[in-house]
Amino acid sequence: MLKIWAILLFGGLLTPSQGLDGAAQVLSRVNPNVLGKIIADLLHRGDILNSVLGPVSAGNGGLLNLGNLLDTGLTGLEIKKLTLPKVSLKLLPGVGVQLNVYTQVLIEGKGLVGKVLNLQVDVNITTRARLAQDNKGAPKLIIEDCKTQLVNVRILLNVLRLRPALLNKNLGNLFPGVLCPLIDTVLDDTVNPLLSTVNSVVPLGVVGDLQYTLANLPVVSDAGITLDLNAVVEDLLGNKVDDPACSAATISLPSMVASSSRLGLSVCLLSSVLKLLLAPQNLSTDIAAQMLPSDIPLTASVLRALIPEVSKLLPESQQPLLKIRVLETPAVSVKNGKVTVRLPASIEVSPSALPQQSLFVLGADIVLGVQPTISDNKLRISVALERVGLRLASSLISNFNVARLGPLISDILNAVYVPLLNDALGVEIPLPNLLNLNWENGLVKVINNALLVNALA
Repeated sequence: MLKIWAILLFGGLLTPSQGLDGAAQVLSRVNPNVLGKIIADLLHRGDILNSVLGPVSAGNGGLLNLGNLLDTGLTGLEIKKLTLPKVSLKLLPGVGVQLNVYTQVLIEGKGLVGKVLNLQVDVNITTRARLAQDNKGAPKLIIEDCKTQLVNVRILLNVLRLRPALLNKNLGNLFPGVLCPLIDTVLDDTVNPLLSTVNSVVPLGVVGDLQYTLANLPVVSDAGITLDLNAVVEDLLGNKVDDPACSAATISLPSMVASSSRLGLSVCLLSSVLKLLLAPQNLSTDIAAQMLPSDIPLTASVLRALIPEVSKLLPESQQPLLKIRVLETPAVSVKNGKVTVRLPASIEVSPSALPQQSLFVLGADIVLGVQPTISDNKLRISVALERVGLRLASSLISNFNVARLGPLISDILNAVYVPLLNDALGVEIPLPNLLNLNWENGLVKVINNALLVNALA
């Protein structure tokens, strides 16, 4: 399968989005071949081609442009067939695109005695379209100029013996009014509605929404079409959820080859989503011995062996109970291509029979590695425990060496708490719709504060 590597940028730092407050930056640079293929597929549809078949009428300016052909005994012309067009698209930096459509037209002329003319005409349609924004801020192609050029006229039947120069002149006047509306229909009825889907609101499970909007005018360069989007996360009440501490306001990505197409998501978007999904009030839990596998025993004897000082307050008949409470919203950071989340928490240890009695409380810095992946055009997030830092916050017993508890606490977090977090992160994050590009499944690379997603074609 051909890979179109999607992009986001030319390399180096980009100007920050003219964005909304609380918005994260999403950038995309789309290969022009993607747009060219969409237009070609549309022009190859039978219903599109058939729309121009039939008699040349005054409605498309045809008869008015036949001039003195009608004085030769020719009573009318009919377009019988259009061959599948060959489509090429050229970028016009700073403007938009130039579309070249090459097709072959079979024309039949009638006179008083029936069919008197049969022509096979090779014609090139050249359309110049400016890339702008519509009244809702979505990208839109606006045709500024459309011309047709006769490449070759082959006379298959010429009962009236019309001069080739006369035919060429009148056909040259005829085709703009017949073929240019075909291109206009393709852009207005299909391509522009597809471009408008860049602006969208998509659900984040049942906890909120994600809104994508175009932040600036699309930028056309020799390398591709660059779209700069705002991404805003909102909770169910419509309140924006962002991370003011996130410093990756502008994405910096390496230069890519001109044929690439790629999507880049600021880690600030990831941070906002994590802030919504991992709200502290949703992450508190109690862990008892029966919740753990047999190879991770949470028993009085195990705890007494690690901390002899606890023996007086925790008899053998009692099982320890761990109460985990997250104290702050998650803090997201990026370093060396890895995204990590830090959860400041407290871990309180009590006898299971007397849960209100605290034996000791640990301050915990739970550090999680984030693993973003793409599946079915959605971003999925999972976490894995990297490390946990422990300190003694309060205790009914004398000070003890907290480091002794490190391996046990890590095992407990891996067995019970990390799966709880991944359940909370089970919400899929839909990616923006960019000309119906399909995104490559698998792990997502993190480069310079951006999650880099490749497209398939």
